[in-house]
Amino acid sequence: MKVYLEIINKRGIPNLQFLINKCAEFLTFQDEHPVEPDSAEKIFYDHPEGYDISSKRIYGIYLANNRQLIGVVDLLFFYPDSNSACIGLFMLDPDYRNCGLGKEAYFMVEKEILKYSMMKIRLGVLEGNMQGFYFWKKMGFSLTGERKPYLSKYFRVMEKKLS
Repeated sequence: MKVYLEIINKRGIPNLQFLINKCAEFLTFQDEHPVEPDSAEKIFYDHPEGYDISSKRIYGIYLANNRQLIGVVDLLFFYPDSNSACIGLFMLDPDYRNCGLGKEAYFMVEKEILKYSMMKIRLGVLEGNMQGFYFWKKMGFSLTGERKPYLSKYFRVMEKKLS
């Protein structure tokens, strides 16, 4: 095991903000504005309308050898229905991409989801994020045909059935 997941609480906001600043290129592409000084804090409150935020978890992806935060996963359990979980954000420090750590972290996320007997995982990939699209395809996700607006762009919805 090269990485592990751990729930980030609000005491971890400074480290999370540092990670977000390192991932500014992706987040600026996604959110269409520069990273803000309170972006880390906002992750804790960001959720779809009508969603019970008490079922949301923010996981840090940490290097096992030195406990360094290298990624974050925003996970919504029981969304959009009681048998599904939704990955709202899965982001890895650019220095640690393309070396298998994202894949390892994703399969740990899948185990977390299975603990709650979820049958399906959903996520959205922004059009134009081909690296993200191919990553999720390799993880076993497929397009649902749904296309949802986000600011001036669109997300393409992907999902994976769990067994």
